Amino acid sequence: MKSIIFDLDGTLIDSMPVWKDTGRNFLLKHGFSVPENLHSVVKAQTIGQTADYFRSNLGVTHSQEEIIHEIIHYVEDAYKNTIPLKPYARDFLDRELENGTKMCVLTASEASYIHPALERLDLLKYFQFILTCSETGHFKSEPDVFRIAMEKLGGSLENTIVFEDALYAVQGAKKGGFTVYAIADPVTEADSREIRSHADKYIKSYKELL
Repeated sequence: MKSIIFDLDGTLIDSMPVWKDTGRNFLLKHGFSVPENLHSVVKAQTIGQTADYFRSNLGVTHSQEEIIHEIIHYVEDAYKNTIPLKPYARDFLDRELENGTKMCVLTASEASYIHPALERLDLLKYFQFILTCSETGHFKSEPDVFRIAMEKLGGSLENTIVFEDALYAVQGAKKGGFTVYAIADPVTEADSREIRSHADKYIKSYKELL
């Protein structure tokens, strides 16, 4: 039986613009300059790490707790109310569910703000479980977190596919010997050539898999 491990942000839901803008919006709101490479620096960080980076490197004087609180408030509102599903994602999920594929979500985001989006978009019914990186203590840049998700699904390397959009996560899964399907996203476009070189398959839309 086939198993699929889905990333969430940028893979199933179109949330990457929110993450790309949230740090920039915080800095501009409080009068700090925005480095040109901000997104490339913070894209693989937790919110706490981003807060530390703001304080250590950008001169932000707010406490870590204040930064985290403001960013999470902005993110929570977007997940609860506006973030849409990626085109044709539901069609693909419907087909795989009908075929008996075991599926889960493995995300670097936190359960507290992704669950409102999963509920609003009626996605929970598709998945055996939702697993966050913070629950495992591992990051997607290394294969351990993917192995944990696979074992929890009852899958094996031979029958498990990982869907990701970010280069570091594609690389992490490939280190573990996983089959990786990468999906295009405007926010990761700059890395698309390298993502293609690592992924087993690169798609621009789930429509290609239907």
